[in-house]
Amino acid sequence: MRLPAELSIFVVLALCSASVGQKTASTVLPLSPSIAIDLKKVGWKPALDESNRSFFKDFSTAKLEALDDRTKILFLTKDLVVVYHTKQEGKNWRTATRQLEAFFISAKDGSLLRTEHWPTVVRRSEDELRDSEARLIPLQDGRFLVMAHGMMMLYAFNLDLVKQLELKPFKATDLWAVQTVAGGKQIFLRHESQADLQVTYSWLASDTLRVLQEMPGYQDEDFDIQRNVTAGEDAVFGFSRSGIQMIAPGFLVKTICNHRLCNEDIGTFQVISSRYLAVSGKKGIGVVDIERGLAWSKTIGPEYDSPKYDPYMFQFGETVSDLSGTRKGIFDGVKIKNSPTVLVYDVVGLVRRSVISIKEEYGQWDVALSPDGAKLAVFDGVRLKIYALD
Repeated sequence: MRLPAELSIFVVLALCSASVGQKTASTVLPLSPSIAIDLKKVGWKPALDESNRSFFKDFSTAKLEALDDRTKILFLTKDLVVVYHTKQEGKNWRTATRQLEAFFISAKDGSLLRTEHWPTVVRRSEDELRDSEARLIPLQDGRFLVMAHGMMMLYAFNLDLVKQLELKPFKATDLWAVQTVAGGKQIFLRHESQADLQVTYSWLASDTLRVLQEMPGYQDEDFDIQRNVTAGEDAVFGFSRSGIQMIAPGFLVKTICNHRLCNEDIGTFQVISSRYLAVSGKKGIGVVDIERGLAWSKTIGPEYDSPKYDPYMFQFGETVSDLSGTRKGIFDGVKIKNSPTVLVYDVVGLVRRSVISIKEEYGQWDVALSPDGAKLAVFDGVRLKIYALD
């Protein structure tokens, strides 16, 4: 099925627990990066590797939730990419000081433009949809948010501080999480109070942090109030036993997809336009039309969808989308091994354009798309690589 041309780019990381490929393997040659930067040369250092013996010596759920040793990447503009991570000073996870360290790098030539630091505190959840402490959030026109130490700080692309908002209350029983919605024009803010099991959803203007609308978290017998939601401009979306539900202000609830991709409850999805969601689950990926249900999907072949195979043989990572464009990433006729593979497709005619295999180091990787969809950035654990997709 051909999808409308308005659909934005999205990329899926595909992995396989065994070296298995489909019968008609792709002949598309892997794409080569136009820029490759050794991040150690600009001051980045990998997180210290703690032994299992040391880690489990004082193990607790809170320590696991606070673990924040991954490096992340994002584009602010088509020519500006940010690499950031949390630096911990001290071995005791409870008392160690932490800083959010960000490297602003030119996507034109790979040069380091500047390095910035913000003090942060212990993360209270490893779930990005529940806790945004020590995170950078890209917005429209190069603006971005820094979430650190109970503050939401709005910056222009040149790093001028535009506005800041103190998150109240900011206690050990409170969780604050941010998502970008409406192409970066709005901010979705989720506040969870674990003390009284209350959740609030708020939509804010991304240029002023002014609250546009607000609603309490949704709950019914099929949807726990603490369940994660993914935000759109006028509603939130969440997995339930009946499929993906759309919840609008006033608690107007509608099941928009009950396909098996939409009721796994272990998958992820992302709002990629005012009308479409990209869904990623253990059986494959798809696109959901909010009005008509599942519009298009690509799932694993029937030869792997049987009890004799490990149900987690194939794994599909979160989708990543641009703000405009006509490409998307899927798996299709390409051998998926036990290292991440990125596939980039053109929506019109579903013509595959690029294949990128990530040979990660330190067990880490991340990907990001530029706002115009022309560039893909890949972090492989040591290097930042920029790929031209045009």
